Amino acid sequence: MWLKCEEILLANALWTTERANMFFILQHRKGRGKGRGLTGLLVGTMDAVLDSRSCRYRIIHTTESAELSWAIAESDSKSEIEDHWTWLENNLVSVLGDFESEDEVTDYVKCKIESLRAESIHADDVEVDEEETKNFKGAVAKFHRLFKLPLEEKLVNYYSCSYIKHKVPRQGWLYLSINHMCFYSFLLGKESKIITRWVDVKQLNKDENILFPNGIHVGTREADHYFTMFVSREDAYKLMQQLTDMAMHQLIVEEGFMEDKSLPSTQNSKVPSLKRDLDARARSEAYQNLFRLPDRERLDGDTRCCLWLPYKKAHTNGLLYVSKNYVCFDSKDQDDVQVVIPLRMVDCVEKTGNKQNEINNALLISTSNKSNFLFTDLFDQDTMLVKLADMLGQQTEHRSKVVIKSLTEDATEGDGNSNTDSDNTLTRQSSIDQADVSSPTSTTPQFELAPALHEHFCPKSIDDMSPKDAARASLWSMTFAEYGRGVCMYRTKKIHDEIMRGLPDDLRGEMWMIYSGAVNEMATNPGYYASLVEQTRGRTTIATDEIERDLHRSLPEHKAFQSSVGIDALRRVLTAYAFRNPHIGYCQAMNIVTSVLLLFANEEEAFWLLVALCERMLPDYYNTKVVGALVDQGVLEELIADHLPHLLGNHNTTNLLSMIALSWFLTIFLSVMPFESAVNILDCFFCDGAKVIFQITLAILDGCTEKLANCKDDGEAISVLTQYVDGVTNADIVDPILKSTKPGNTSIDVSLLINDAYVKFGDVITNEMINKLRLKQKLKVVQGIEDTTSKNVVRSLDGETCFDFAELSALFTLYKEEYQASIYWRTGEKPAEICQEYNPNRPYYDLYRLDYTQFKNIFVAICPWAQGVAPEPICVKVFRENKEGSSLEAKMFRLLDEVGLQTINFKQFAWCMSVTCKSDLADRLLLFYKLHLPPALPDSELELADEITNHSPGNVEPATDAVEYFATSSTPAPQSTPISVTQSQSFPTSISQARSKHNSPASTGFRANSIEKYKQRSLDSADLCKADTENVASMNQAQFIQMWKTLYDMCTGSPSEQQLYHSISTVATLLLQIGEVGKQYRTRSGSDSKSREDNAALTNPDQELLKTIDKIGKDPMNVGDVRTSQENISSNSVKGGDGINTASAGDMPKRTLSVTDQDPLSMSLLDDETDSVCEEIIKELEATHQAVTSDRIMPQKMDSPNKSLKESKPDPDWSIKFEQFLASMLTEPSLVAVFEQDTDIISTVEKYRQRRLRPSLDDDYATLVAGTNKRLQ
Repeated sequence: MWLKCEEILLANALWTTERANMFFILQHRKGRGKGRGLTGLLVGTMDAVLDSRSCRYRIIHTTESAELSWAIAESDSKSEIEDHWTWLENNLVSVLGDFESEDEVTDYVKCKIESLRAESIHADDVEVDEEETKNFKGAVAKFHRLFKLPLEEKLVNYYSCSYIKHKVPRQGWLYLSINHMCFYSFLLGKESKIITRWVDVKQLNKDENILFPNGIHVGTREADHYFTMFVSREDAYKLMQQLTDMAMHQLIVEEGFMEDKSLPSTQNSKVPSLKRDLDARARSEAYQNLFRLPDRERLDGDTRCCLWLPYKKAHTNGLLYVSKNYVCFDSKDQDDVQVVIPLRMVDCVEKTGNKQNEINNALLISTSNKSNFLFTDLFDQDTMLVKLADMLGQQTEHRSKVVIKSLTEDATEGDGNSNTDSDNTLTRQSSIDQADVSSPTSTTPQFELAPALHEHFCPKSIDDMSPKDAARASLWSMTFAEYGRGVCMYRTKKIHDEIMRGLPDDLRGEMWMIYSGAVNEMATNPGYYASLVEQTRGRTTIATDEIERDLHRSLPEHKAFQSSVGIDALRRVLTAYAFRNPHIGYCQAMNIVTSVLLLFANEEEAFWLLVALCERMLPDYYNTKVVGALVDQGVLEELIADHLPHLLGNHNTTNLLSMIALSWFLTIFLSVMPFESAVNILDCFFCDGAKVIFQITLAILDGCTEKLANCKDDGEAISVLTQYVDGVTNADIVDPILKSTKPGNTSIDVSLLINDAYVKFGDVITNEMINKLRLKQKLKVVQGIEDTTSKNVVRSLDGETCFDFAELSALFTLYKEEYQASIYWRTGEKPAEICQEYNPNRPYYDLYRLDYTQFKNIFVAICPWAQGVAPEPICVKVFRENKEGSSLEAKMFRLLDEVGLQTINFKQFAWCMSVTCKSDLADRLLLFYKLHLPPALPDSELELADEITNHSPGNVEPATDAVEYFATSSTPAPQSTPISVTQSQSFPTSISQARSKHNSPASTGFRANSIEKYKQRSLDSADLCKADTENVASMNQAQFIQMWKTLYDMCTGSPSEQQLYHSISTVATLLLQIGEVGKQYRTRSGSDSKSREDNAALTNPDQELLKTIDKIGKDPMNVGDVRTSQENISSNSVKGGDGINTASAGDMPKRTLSVTDQDPLSMSLLDDETDSVCEEIIKELEATHQAVTSDRIMPQKMDSPNKSLKESKPDPDWSIKFEQFLASMLTEPSLVAVFEQDTDIISTVEKYRQRRLRPSLDDDYATLVAGTNKRLQ
């Protein structure tokens, strides 16, 4: 491409000249393709380390006496650079010779190149990406080229750093994508590549040491990685933390990453779009946590300004935050005030200013509850006003429309009034009543919402109040008068201090709603709760059953929960939330917390308080694995180590911390502390968030320090803490809500406990610090849960397959990796319904289910029948241009998917791999046989296959008469068009029919390495084989043809390919002739009464043959007459073929040839006195083959073979049984060797994983695939 002319001081440094003339030089970069000597190696290393991304070729302009040169073009393509060179020689060289001075030449060249460059940019303007810089696009291309990851894998950012390997730093580039951390280095001709999934990270922390400071340590299950010498370590570490947190969340809820499309694009931004997305998410999350806003709220921007405080008659400095639905302010000085203004409540926004009162660049916001907020010293007053106008205009239509009357350029200089002209005002056409905002409903519920239950069951009038309660009520009235009331109140430190002392019962629900942010959720979702209750009425799940069991265990001491009013309200709230969030559903302890919420808030408010508690304030606490509580257990341990280190040295605190996390934290002290004291702590919790429970816990531990020091074990320590917590009283309560039934041992007053917690730990423990510690502990907890789950899955299959524990573990690791990859790359839908997915009664092996696409990726990679060295089996490659429904993996998936869920679990997958990799020969052949029967091969596919074959191109041989096809040629079978995946329930299949390691003939020590060993099966094993195979259906000719095509494809590419082709043709011919005999028998048996006369007319050779067959079928021991029969059969002429088939009907009821329903083959192979039975049966089959070979059975050659082949179709009356297929396969040792070879599943899985995680091996693999495709063509 043409370049903007750049000065070059040293034209030949690191470059070699290929062409030159008087004005231009074409150069080649050393170390790029050519110049593989030491200089080229050093230059290539330097380019890799510095990531210079220099192109391979360039053209420079120079003159004879010039000291500088100018780069005018560059390219990685030789053809492109030669085109540029040709154009220069044809159009410029001759012209430049006419100039008098070199300066004129240079000026002309620069002008001409700029013109060419402008034309080129204009022509390629569509390809210019407005969001990413050129360097980042190059990094993305290099990332995918080096690591061979799917295009769905998005690169977030990349950093220059060093990787410490064997105590030696390797300079390179660290690539951070959504799901992977990758590193690449090229030093002195050696490559270093690392690919690590974020879901495998177990430890992430900053690493400081003397030799390599400013490092980052990343620990995984398999290795520890150390990176150092970052240009910006903090930025890289912060991004790695965020990506790891997303990965842990992915493991918990199984959701992939969704890019935020609502972010505005920034032209020529130096920050990649995904990096901006993640940065915006981080800022939005901090914004949501600071003001307790809904999770969907996205921060639009913030700016510094001042807020007028009417209660102080002064301004306070802070930050003004603006998002789609809220305007918020947070002070940054000692005033410590917060304001949250929902835009749904805004009536008017005015631009105002008064130089006399030093009010400059101000905006006045008026709300529907008659509150005014004056923001001054805004950096850009007009921009902020326009932004607020846009936000107001986006409010929903059922809120009143916003009318923008006028926006003027300058603020009006008034006479000191805070009001301004109407031209600078945004107003609503009609105001919104505060009552309508606080509890809007769009529909009338079909049930009666319960009020606050304590007020309903224990009403108190003003006259009934104690003097202390009356004083508190009066104090709060004055507080509201000074700071406002409702969502838009000034949230000051004074109000915070009052909440710490305890809220009055009649204010708890209101204040909890405001400070938790639940009021905003309820206001923006009118009628949601009532609609959810109506939709879930009468529906039952496992969660609803658990709820019913715990309803009467929730505060049974209170009157409210001794009546149907309280019980019904509790049931509705818990059930509605279980359906709203099936990831959590219902967890024990939720009933206790919800019952307390219902005491002080009405039913709908209690629901939204529960939403805020479970989804924002205590995330992941109440899911099925209580991940959040376990994470906070680790956080508490770190806090104890920092602030109360002497406690850790006394005794093992594991059980102690576990009791605290699962008992204290889950119920927020409600189940372990007297009710009146616990609700005081709940007041602080809704006000200050999760840090309160840690502060209170540390204060309790600090208060019990001396007693804990004298404890001898954990049990004694738990007893000490229990007694201390039971003794926390509330002296301010005159008439308690619940009477305590425990002895009145007093340890401390709750107000003193809260005060100690805030004084000692309030400044050092913040919500921001808690969130950081949670991320650190979440890695350990989630990975520990994943490891435990993996072990449980493997143990649940003990004895179910031929694999041992190590092999199952390796297989499950790959299985789970494919499952997770499909989630974050979204290659398939989530396989299980959400309610079933979180069913605690599901067996471990059913926790992860794969759909067809996911199953195919693993099956074709490791199954020996699918040529595991390739990413897809050879049989698929043969049909890669057509549909894939008839491929081997499609048949296997349909067979495993017994109930038609379109997914399979790990037990089914492990059974499939166990049979194909380690089971005995009979099991493998039985599975291969079943793969070509319904439901694995439904009838619909056979019809489609026939249709495709009849319309196949001329160069592809169509369907033929099977007997002629296999009998006349030993060449490879013709290719067939596969059929799309469909599901058929016409033939039920049970996985339980397959024998495992413990109930199969393999348990007798049998491993069929040859036909001779196969004869040694015991009589018991023969009975087992009979039990397994007696219910297997017969196979018709169309199914047989499909099976033989699959067998042919399996053998393609084998070292003994020609020998296998010959064996396949031999066995196919034998089976087809066996099927013909059976067809003739069934045809004669279905005829009229003349069949008896026909039987009497049988020729002697025919009768002799069938008597011999029948004798072997009735008793395998009667093999003594076989040789005599063979001699008689051999002496007969084939002209008696008609008689043979006629005799089949009379002398062989329910039999086809010598393999019968009684399975004489299996019954006769194991007796020591009959070692030659198998051989004799095979000879008998061969003799029968000769006997039945007649012109009537074998199709005659026709004059127009192509025409006959096109018109022929599979014979619907032809069929064979599995016993016949098994016996016939045993006649060919080469085919036996194909099926009986064992596969080392551990090494196979590891090779596939290493190939996927180390793309440098792909070059050899690509060569292998190319060779395979060439042979197929």
